[in-house]
Amino acid sequence: MKVRMIAILLAAAACAGAAFADVSEVETESGVLRGFASAHQPEVTVFEGIAFAAPPVGELRWRPPAAPIPFAGVKDADRIGPACWQARNSDASLYARGNLHRSEDCLYLNLYTGAAEAGERLPVMVWYHGGGNTTGHAGARIFDGANLAARGAVIVTANYRLGPLGFFSHPALSEESAENSSGNYGLLDQLAALEWVRDNVAGFGGDPERVTIFGQSAGGTDVCLLQTSPLAEGLVDRVIGQSPVCIKLDRDLEQGHAAGNVYAENLGVIGGDDAEALARLRAIPAEQLIATPGAATGPVIDGWVVPDRPYDVFASGGHNRIPVMVGGMSDEYYGLQHTAAPISEVELDSYLEGAFGGEAGAIKDLYPAALDLSPLDARKEIMGDNAFLLDTRMWARLAGSHGDPAFVYYFSRPAPVFRLYVHEDPDLTGNGGVRSFGAYHSGDLAYVFDNLDLVGLDWDDADRALAETVAGYWVNFAANGDPNGPGLPEWPAYDPEADVVQILDAEVRAEVHPKAEQLEFLEELYLRGISQ
Repeated sequence: MKVRMIAILLAAAACAGAAFADVSEVETESGVLRGFASAHQPEVTVFEGIAFAAPPVGELRWRPPAAPIPFAGVKDADRIGPACWQARNSDASLYARGNLHRSEDCLYLNLYTGAAEAGERLPVMVWYHGGGNTTGHAGARIFDGANLAARGAVIVTANYRLGPLGFFSHPALSEESAENSSGNYGLLDQLAALEWVRDNVAGFGGDPERVTIFGQSAGGTDVCLLQTSPLAEGLVDRVIGQSPVCIKLDRDLEQGHAAGNVYAENLGVIGGDDAEALARLRAIPAEQLIATPGAATGPVIDGWVVPDRPYDVFASGGHNRIPVMVGGMSDEYYGLQHTAAPISEVELDSYLEGAFGGEAGAIKDLYPAALDLSPLDARKEIMGDNAFLLDTRMWARLAGSHGDPAFVYYFSRPAPVFRLYVHEDPDLTGNGGVRSFGAYHSGDLAYVFDNLDLVGLDWDDADRALAETVAGYWVNFAANGDPNGPGLPEWPAYDPEADVVQILDAEVRAEVHPKAEQLEFLEELYLRGISQ
């Protein structure tokens, strides 16, 4: 009897192991992957360099991503994949990427799971990096997802094709496409990563029915565009946009074709039939594509991936109806233009007249404090408000007008100035002071990923407390569609009439949007312009 009972217990244990296998080795649709414990969060298992699509090279250049290539045996997922092809940028910049390994074979993702067993069904957060859709990569140290995953989530960071390899439109490419589309290959890569997540993430302890896409700058723009895309239906359950520029996108496929023709001529591809032209273009080395003037830098409204102008999609309720959390930085352009030379008030007036026409004077009157500092400060603040903060406010208002839960933040904590993506050499000298850029564009990243101890320098206790709060909000939103949770300051849902947003600073609080007056006028100008 005793022997029989032991046998029963062993059989039960075996069944439990089959149902709830640990996540150190995971069988995916392509093959078995072996992960490793995070060095700074040992309870988190990390899988690096997972191919979510076939290499987009040769005949697959400028085509939708193909299925990943299967492999035999067990593959160690312990190496970050190469960055997608991009130009090198200055080491003197906040946004310098360092000496990256770049390749056209770049469609890889990294996964960090806080699950101990495959059956846990944790919320999943899929990250798309910024960089103007021309630079950046998912493997940057600042995007290490272990600290977020340790809060009870699965974090995925994915590469996507950039610049001319990711966003090149051309009539011949549209002609060969079954959808009569070209130019949004980077967005299609992002969708392919989501399809991989849907098909495989349960084995890593993730819930394929609780998938949040989040991104910053161009990544924030892209997740906004994915919310408008019919192709994302069923793949995405929540969306977080950090400093996006999406709602006012109006570059259509015809414009993309025109720019693509000029770019092809710059590459020396003139004349010939479509097949010959495409063969010649696909044979050009990636480095030459990147170095040639006129390369594409972002998505187009193609009627397929991006169905229409985002403003119109949201206004009509044609978007994916999911909870939204969105916000921006109080000093966006202080980082983006940190090397800009001083300008005169005459030069400021010239910029305002070019951007706002007859309303230039009215715009200028809304920024007396910035103008008191300098004309350059005024230009930076106006540009940041009109590009980023207006976009976040309009996105939340449009989504909320259809009853979608929306939460808006305003990040005003001045972050230390450092090379965001070169963790081994973060010091950026000659910046005028360690917090002299204010709450600059991308200054939120280390807080969101709670990676203050991995990157940067000169963090203090207020920074650490804010990172704890921000990371908590982000994971709660991914789990429940609401950032609120135990121990966190209450964050009210966005009401356009009240215009109350969550201030993310040393003191986290809810108050009327600090830029309400300026953004109201800027939105009025935009709506007036599109109605003409």
